[in-house]
Amino acid sequence: MSSQSPPDRDEYPYPRIRRISQACLNCRSGASPQALFQCPTLTYKSLGGRRPSAQDQLATRISAFEGKLDELLSTMNKFLPMFQNQRGTTSVLSTEGTHPNSVPYPFSSSHIKTPSASYQAISNVGGSLIELPPGQVASSLIDLYFSRVHNQPYSFFHEQSFRQRYANGLVPEYLIFAMLASSLRFSTDAFYQTKQQDIIMAYASRSWSYIVQEWFATESDPDLQICQAITLLSIIDFTAGRRHPGWMKIGLCIRIAQELGLMLEPDSSLSISDREERRRVFWSIYTLDKLCSCGRARPSAILDAQCQVQLPGHEIDFRNGISKKTQTLKQAFSTVDTQDERPSHLALVVLVASIIGKCAQHMIHDHGRTEGCLPPWDSKSDFAMIHSTLLQLETQFEIGNNIEEAVSVQECCETGVYDMQIVGPTIFAYALFYTSQCLLHHPFLLYQQSKSRGAKPPASFLSRALQSGRENAYLMSKLLVDAEAMGCSVVYSFFGYCTTVCASIHTMYLNHQNIECHEQARQCLTSQRAFLEQYAMVWSNGKNMIGILDKLVSQPSLILAVVVATPRFELLDREQVVDLWAAVDYTTMSQEAMRSAASRASMDVLSPVNWDSVFGANGNTNTIGGDSMQGSSADGAQGGRLTVYNGAMPPGMSPFSTFFNDAGLNFGA
Repeated sequence: MSSQSPPDRDEYPYPRIRRISQACLNCRSGASPQALFQCPTLTYKSLGGRRPSAQDQLATRISAFEGKLDELLSTMNKFLPMFQNQRGTTSVLSTEGTHPNSVPYPFSSSHIKTPSASYQAISNVGGSLIELPPGQVASSLIDLYFSRVHNQPYSFFHEQSFRQRYANGLVPEYLIFAMLASSLRFSTDAFYQTKQQDIIMAYASRSWSYIVQEWFATESDPDLQICQAITLLSIIDFTAGRRHPGWMKIGLCIRIAQELGLMLEPDSSLSISDREERRRVFWSIYTLDKLCSCGRARPSAILDAQCQVQLPGHEIDFRNGISKKTQTLKQAFSTVDTQDERPSHLALVVLVASIIGKCAQHMIHDHGRTEGCLPPWDSKSDFAMIHSTLLQLETQFEIGNNIEEAVSVQECCETGVYDMQIVGPTIFAYALFYTSQCLLHHPFLLYQQSKSRGAKPPASFLSRALQSGRENAYLMSKLLVDAEAMGCSVVYSFFGYCTTVCASIHTMYLNHQNIECHEQARQCLTSQRAFLEQYAMVWSNGKNMIGILDKLVSQPSLILAVVVATPRFELLDREQVVDLWAAVDYTTMSQEAMRSAASRASMDVLSPVNWDSVFGANGNTNTIGGDSMQGSSADGAQGGRLTVYNGAMPPGMSPFSTFFNDAGLNFGA
């Protein structure tokens, strides 16, 4: 080692540090350090034992800084094509957006090191997709949101207040991106060309990234706008087949709503529009929670007893800033506490959503529960209570009449065109009502109820139940036809489920010996399948629903097993039961279609039936030829299959990692 003495105190301004009694663990070898020049903890190893001067330290830091810049430049060049804009510019970062509210894309280390699959998927489209579009395009999408999404059936904003805040640049980017992603599917703007689905994914991913950065990272308190954005994103995820991140986002927005106290009456110090907006946000989340509970292993998270806030008021009053007291959920279902004024269109949606949640809980979630459960034909059973509530709604609010008679021309059609913010919720409430009846009287679900309780249903009960299910399935078909005749576009996200459930009942009557039943089923199924084809052009899960119906249509043996006076359910084989479950399970419908037959084995795990005890070890398979309405599968392949939810996580996929890292955009692909 050098014998050079340390510099004087004037040359080396820092106080001397006393040597520790032992060398570091990396250098220790016996009583004294031996690997001095390899020790990473000594800063003067390359200086022959001399402490570095201030100039040496500065030079070292500059050298390290230049090295980091070189690494950053190299990394940015690797991802340059991903962020180039559509005009062909080669700049990576934009100094200013094309919209007053746009912001440059932040190059955080997380995006550089681990780009998500969603960004890779859209890298060929252009970097402008992850920025706000030009002002005129963004404004047109905002207009489209309020004409095609708002109040249909979810109501998150007071339109006038939102537009004012948007014009003043007070709406956060994550909420704007969520709204654009929600309305883009209805757009025909040439700005997006043919990459519409990729852009929806990009906007949704961008919104979620902002939320993670601005809320999760800073651990700040949530607000109403966070709740609105996450709820919109959950709908996008769930309907696109990303059921795991979508389901967790639904749970997150429920907890945020509870944290904000939205289930309680808002503070009277708030303005009339702000109070009503908070009520509508909560009831929209409540409705979403109940609708998504129509899938197995997806129970509702909001209890009716916790909902103490008033039901939504009338839309015209909301627009004009008029405050009127409305009933609570408990009061609306009470047979004692009645109100003369008819509830608003949105309030009717909430009431029927509450009932469909009860139907799903009883017919889908509790079908195998036997302890303390009475058979459906018992007057004290849950089945009887739900049916009684449906009859109460039908009587009290005249649900079931012709839809044109149900809407007020003075309120909904002042300019000669129906106001879908008012008419839309009414049509949606009717669809939920018919779907609730179909779930409650679905032949397959009734069989599951009877089988789990080990009791054979009375012939009179079964006859009335089958008749009620068929009538309401027909009314759902008629509703779609009448709405189209009125010029109303009703391609709502949950309408696909309503249509599929009702159409599955029609498939059971295609080969009925009664000519009238057969012909009615054929006509209804034709119109409902045509609707699903239009629906699939807007919502990704529509292809799954078409595939499910096509599979049921190709099985004429269902008539012998399900909808006869003495059903012979033992004729159903394993796959037929899986197909019937798929027709009533929103979880199965809302997933990406299966891409290969290799994962077909996972379908058998789900079925709630104990196959060995019902059919024996080998089951019972019927091979029946003939097919009057043979169709193709959802992905265009004959006989295509869907993976039915089995409660198990696919290998290598964690919903929690995809939930926060945007990989959920391709979940299950």
